[in-house]
Amino acid sequence: MAKRIITAMLFWGLFSAISTVAQVTELDRSRLSTAAFYSYSEPGDVTIRVHVWGAVRFPGLYEIPRGSKLSELISLSGGPTVGERAKKSTRTVELKLHRNDGNTRQVIYQTTMQNEIVVRSEDPVLQADDVLSYEAVLKQGFQWRDLFPIVSMVGTIVLIADRLISN
Repeated sequence: MAKRIITAMLFWGLFSAISTVAQVTELDRSRLSTAAFYSYSEPGDVTIRVHVWGAVRFPGLYEIPRGSKLSELISLSGGPTVGERAKKSTRTVELKLHRNDGNTRQVIYQTTMQNEIVVRSEDPVLQADDVLSYEAVLKQGFQWRDLFPIVSMVGTIVLIADRLISN
């Protein structure tokens, strides 16, 4: 009888430990997820859902009041992810607003921002199922350290040519 109780307690302890690990794993996976659901509406508001994808601080599905503008969604999503920028580098952020027209998704608004975060004078009103996408590109300027591989390659070619000529 005592063996059965001990076995049952060990089994229950093992089951409970496995269950706890599974719960923690699910919790960690939800924290690591980069997309989320955000609701920015008051009770009684008529809302729409729009998607924000790409190089943005808070990507995910947004529930916002109907009649919201693109600039408001940019603010809610935290804008493009931008880090430190070297002096000679250029950061370009391309912003596209996609809208479903029947069977196809069309780009209805597009702007490119270079080294700035600006919403142009045109500020379209969002509709249900719109998709806002960010694409960020960082172009590095020429630096002195970029010169060393070039000099090394030229030196290697000169040495190879010298060996071929001398033989």
